[in-house]
Amino acid sequence: MKRYISLLMLFVCGMLQAQTLSISAPNVVATGEPFRVVFTADGKISDFEWAPSAGLTLMWGPQRGTNSNTTIINGKVESSRTETYTYLLSADAKGTYTIPAATCKVGGTQCTSRSVTVEVVDDGGSAQQQGGQGNQGSQNQQSGQSSSGSASQGNQSSDPAITGTVSNEDIFMRLNLSKTTAVKGEPITAVLKLYTRQDIVGFEDFKLPTFNGFWSKETYAPSNLEFNTENINGKIYKTTVIRRYMLIPQQEGTINIEPAEAVCQLRVRAGGRGRTIFDDFFDNYTNIRKRVSTGSINVRVTPLPGGAPSSFGGGVGQFNITARFSNDSISANEAASLIVTVSGKGNVTMLSAPKIEFPNDFDVYDVKTTDRSEANGTGGSRVFEYPFIARSYGDYTVGPIKYSYYDLSKGAYVTTEAPAVAIKVSSDGMDAAAQQGGVVGGGVRQGVKDIGTDIRYIATGNPGLKKSGSFFITSWPFYAILAAIIALFFILCAILDKVRERRADVAGTRNRKANRMATERLRRSKDYLKQGLVGAYYEELHKAVMGYISDKLTMPVSDLSKDNICEALASRGVQQPVIDRLMNIISTCEAARYAPDYTPEQMEDQYKEALETITAIESGVKRGAKGARKAVAVIAALLIGFSAFAAGEPLWDDAAADYSAGQWQEALDKYLQIEQMGQTSDRLCYNIANAYYKTGQLGESILYYEKALKLNPANADAKFNLSIARESVLDRIEVVPVFILIKWVRDVKYLLSSNAWAWVTLALMLLVAALLLGFRYFRSRGGRTLAFVLACILFVAAIASFLFSVSERADVMGRDAAVVMIPVSSVKSSPGEEGKSLFILHEGTKIKLLDSLGEWYKVEISDGRQGWMRSGDVAVI
Repeated sequence: MKRYISLLMLFVCGMLQAQTLSISAPNVVATGEPFRVVFTADGKISDFEWAPSAGLTLMWGPQRGTNSNTTIINGKVESSRTETYTYLLSADAKGTYTIPAATCKVGGTQCTSRSVTVEVVDDGGSAQQQGGQGNQGSQNQQSGQSSSGSASQGNQSSDPAITGTVSNEDIFMRLNLSKTTAVKGEPITAVLKLYTRQDIVGFEDFKLPTFNGFWSKETYAPSNLEFNTENINGKIYKTTVIRRYMLIPQQEGTINIEPAEAVCQLRVRAGGRGRTIFDDFFDNYTNIRKRVSTGSINVRVTPLPGGAPSSFGGGVGQFNITARFSNDSISANEAASLIVTVSGKGNVTMLSAPKIEFPNDFDVYDVKTTDRSEANGTGGSRVFEYPFIARSYGDYTVGPIKYSYYDLSKGAYVTTEAPAVAIKVSSDGMDAAAQQGGVVGGGVRQGVKDIGTDIRYIATGNPGLKKSGSFFITSWPFYAILAAIIALFFILCAILDKVRERRADVAGTRNRKANRMATERLRRSKDYLKQGLVGAYYEELHKAVMGYISDKLTMPVSDLSKDNICEALASRGVQQPVIDRLMNIISTCEAARYAPDYTPEQMEDQYKEALETITAIESGVKRGAKGARKAVAVIAALLIGFSAFAAGEPLWDDAAADYSAGQWQEALDKYLQIEQMGQTSDRLCYNIANAYYKTGQLGESILYYEKALKLNPANADAKFNLSIARESVLDRIEVVPVFILIKWVRDVKYLLSSNAWAWVTLALMLLVAALLLGFRYFRSRGGRTLAFVLACILFVAAIASFLFSVSERADVMGRDAAVVMIPVSSVKSSPGEEGKSLFILHEGTKIKLLDSLGEWYKVEISDGRQGWMRSGDVAVI
């Protein structure tokens, strides 16, 4: 039964296929030029009815034709039948004429053809110039022989066979663009078309157009050229499409399309004065070579407006998005795919994959992209397949998935959304893990994986702000401290020299021991006082006072007269009342030694007075030393009391609070306000870069990360965040390796900031000074040698750290690097729009500045290529 139904369906399909009647006619003809109208059916025609419309003259027909074809393949016989009705018509007046529909029966089925229009133009010489067109051409020769002959005689002077040239109006080539003004990413259709009124027999030196600055794709490239007729400015041309392209501009500004060129070999009928009527019956042609060119074309490309959503995928046109899982339910540890399809009209081939957040327990692999664009390249779909393996069981949901594009009709960004899709993951795939032992919980044991990347948090606490452009290495405190270290070295040398002299001075030693000896004698006199030995007490008290004076003044006891004592003490700065008290104590002791007549209370008072007097004398003599110690204290205060500028900046704390709350723009505004106040630090630049990154401004974020690293190359957070930001930069440029020794020196230099190296320089100079003191005053020869060697090494290190600090300051103050700040920038061969585009750089790419000329910078990228860029396209670091 099924077999009979199949045969019946094949019969019905065959009948339906036969029930068609088609019509063919030229699009454009000249007045008086015969043209054919052909009706064709796949089957036997009966009861055919058709009549030409008013204004058209029936010159011949109908001519009925039949074509039968029988084939035998593997014993299977197939036959087909085609019948045609052909008419030869002409029109004497120009205009647009309608060829009415014809009716007939085809295989017993009533059929009606469609009606077509034919444009008739006043192009008197076209028939002859387009000779050699089969039956139509021969009919034209028969009907218009006399007129054609007279026309050729009247134009012998312009006959191509005589002049050897063909007019640019008789053959030309054009590159027709659907638009010459577009936004970046907007599709443009380009058609390379040839127009001719002569017969073409071949081509030479064919050069297709080049589309620098565009993404291009050939959508039509025929192997054999097919000609049609068209009306161009009232003249009939044979036209053919050589190529059809789909163009998508990739840069902004005016883009020049270089011309297409070709040398056409034309066959023209030979003329001359000896032309006769028989020339129409005998072919007499000659070949002429003619070069044609499209000329250069400029396309003005405007940038896409700012403020693109984070889900923008580069689409320009109109699109929609759908999403589905390859399977709605899978087992744990089983592979599946999420399939996302973006379809619509526009630059389908340039769409990027949507950003999708998968569950944390999904291992997601590289996206597979399938392009299903239409033949013309301006529509279709792009399929993105996200393979994954679910490591844990449960019910999961992905989405909704947002995708944004730029709508040309609305002139704004539009976001379309695919609803969330669900998938069920069973625990079947985890049975094997359970059989191996252990308890299987919510998932399979696995290593901790990164499920996402993000920049590190902002710097908090002390901002370390300082005046922009200020460096410790060039400030007066640095050189003041350095001078203080040098001065302290010489002061200590003088002090130690003095100590050495004092050690060799016996008298000085006695002077320094005077107070200690006097205290010892006073202690013994105190013991005598307690024992009631009056004579011994006064004897010891007299020795204590006179011994102290002798040692202090470095005078022998024999020379200690009252006058000498008073004079010496007065010269040492001791006050006169103190001297008088000392004289009174000496007199009392001398009198009591021979006539002791004092009570214990009086003796106690005399002891105290002697102690106080010696103390007063000691203080008076050491007053000068106290002044020296004050001077040393001032120097120490200068060294210890110096501190870097630290400002409690209220805006800093407010900005940190805004950033913590997710208010990125508010935090950015406050950080920039601090910078506008003339203050800066690597921590401030780092926070500004973070805020720019969070607001989606890639170029500005990379710029400020680079600024932070210029101020402090050791900022590890800035290095890490810069590496993440650079992942979003479109340009991947190979870096030319530097000499290994240079790399090592740079790495060491960038371990610390300029200010840190300046402090290291001071610390090393202080150690050098200490070691030189050791070299000068150490007693052992080995110690002095070691101190000298270490001093030399540390001095070289101090010079190196000083040079590192100066070099880093020069790096920060230098203007030899920049960052591209616009989405796409063209690098020219010379400073000016007339320069040839060498290559294209995208936002966030770091470049080196070599020279400047007006509004142009000469730049170099890391792989060594050089060119010129507009200064407005970049920002100097």
